Amino acid sequence: MAAEVAEAVAAAAEAAPAKYRGKKMSWNSTYKDNKRIWGDRPSALAAFACHYLKAEDLSERPVEILDLGCGYGRDANYLARSINCHILGIDNSSKAIEMAKQSLPVDLKSRISFQCCDFSQTDDGKFDILFASMVYHLLRATERQAFTEMIKKKLKPGGLVFLSMLSPKDPEHYGKGKPVENETNSFQDEKFIHFCTREELETDFSFLKTTELSEHELYEPRSNGQVHHHILWMLVGKNRPR
Repeated sequence: MAAEVAEAVAAAAEAAPAKYRGKKMSWNSTYKDNKRIWGDRPSALAAFACHYLKAEDLSERPVEILDLGCGYGRDANYLARSINCHILGIDNSSKAIEMAKQSLPVDLKSRISFQCCDFSQTDDGKFDILFASMVYHLLRATERQAFTEMIKKKLKPGGLVFLSMLSPKDPEHYGKGKPVENETNSFQDEKFIHFCTREELETDFSFLKTTELSEHELYEPRSNGQVHHHILWMLVGKNRPR
């Protein structure tokens, strides 16, 4: 599977990892100033998720996906065009959700919906797939714990989780800003970022059966012409029988 992940990441190497979650006003400003900052191509995680799911023996019914930190919807659109699914995309940036709704293709409106809210504010529904690209490392310790508890509540039996997050090997952001007290591998610059280790992720998501956990190098082009160099984790987990 590691080779397949690498192949999928390479196919998306010119695409940016998807949206980050941060303070609402900060991300509203980011989207307002930079518009579609990562372009319209899918994130590396979305490319891999589609590759992975097409190899799975999925039922004929559409799978229900929750896209956490959906940004302006580029991954949701890509997933909906690639696999048989219905998607709820959520983000705490009202500007991102406004952009996502405005750019939602007419032929996908029956299969994708967007909502401005935090992951703790979603309803009691359960999903076949939880998808979060470049979100987890933007959460503080108590928020990361709440995030994993949310997964336990919202993932259907046998459901899948697809996550990506920055590694301490990341050359773009690691060590920049002020170290955060009592938060190892965490720094506060323009935004808070926590850099996750393998051991930490194995512990945090031990309630899942991990089928993939590997580091990948990515060059992230942005709409302003800048290219960011990242090292990130990709994690795929399956809900254990209860």
